[in-house]
Amino acid sequence: MASTRGKTTKAGGTTQAERLQASSLQRREQQKENLRGAILAAAGELFLEQGYEAFSMRQVAERIGYSATTIYRYYEDKDDLLFAIVLEGFTEFQRALVAAAESTADPLGRIEALGAAYVQFGLQNPVHYRLMFMQRFDFIFDRRKEQQQPMIGSFDVLQKAVASAMDAGAMQRGDVELHSQAIWALVHGITALGLANSGRFTADGVERTLEIAMKMMVRGLRL
Repeated sequence: MASTRGKTTKAGGTTQAERLQASSLQRREQQKENLRGAILAAAGELFLEQGYEAFSMRQVAERIGYSATTIYRYYEDKDDLLFAIVLEGFTEFQRALVAAAESTADPLGRIEALGAAYVQFGLQNPVHYRLMFMQRFDFIFDRRKEQQQPMIGSFDVLQKAVASAMDAGAMQRGDVELHSQAIWALVHGITALGLANSGRFTADGVERTLEIAMKMMVRGLRL
């Protein structure tokens, strides 16, 4: 072991200065991630309150107590910031769908589980869902084609479940994509109603509506 003015080096190890530098870098990275999370959370709240047109980077900065310049270090403009929320939403959405798909081996039960997971995600994440499926669709399908992987992956989970049900003989054969889009339209409609009118479509009401809709859908899908 060799020692030099407060620095101790072990054979094959690191110096105290190197460990302190690594720790400092880790703290800075964590602070950046915390700030990024605060920006996204504030942006989501403001988007829900103000809508797209009234939403601004300055409002986000004021909400979290930073200058607008700080926000621009992370995101180019409000479209870039809102797309980050969309990307975050689709990443979590895909995880929820994968978990639902893996929760049962029954082909039609898997589709029902996906429908329930879809609606639950939308109601629990209204900011993400509105941006993902109800407003500024051009974020995904026009301007950001090179960043569509989480979006495509989410729909693929449903298409695989539909194809599996067809292969298992549990539902009539047909165009997998069209069948998947029909199921998507069904659960999206229920989710949108729940978000648009929570007074009439309470959480319990949405759950019962989904249960009835899924039973009707499964009957229609069976051979």
